Amino acid sequence: MVIDVLGLPGEATSALIAALDEALAELGLGDGVVVRRIEDPALMIARNVRQPPALMVNGKVVCRGRVPTMAEIRGYLGAAEA
Repeated sequence: MVIDVLGLPGEATSALIAALDEALAELGLGDGVVVRRIEDPALMIARNVRQPPALMVNGKVVCRGRVPTMAEIRGYLGAAEA
């Protein structure tokens, strides 16, 4: 599974990364998961993200413009594992 966190350095992006790390730990998905952080605005626009922070799972933007709840993150990760 490849997860991209798109966002400029700041509180919202940091909160998203912390929530993602917690969800990965809860679900035991540390092994085999690649988490990348994308901070370049041009790369964000290329991925159709104009309002960060955003979360992409396996190449699909699942949330943008806000920090998703833990339940939402678990749902995104669970759907990607299925």
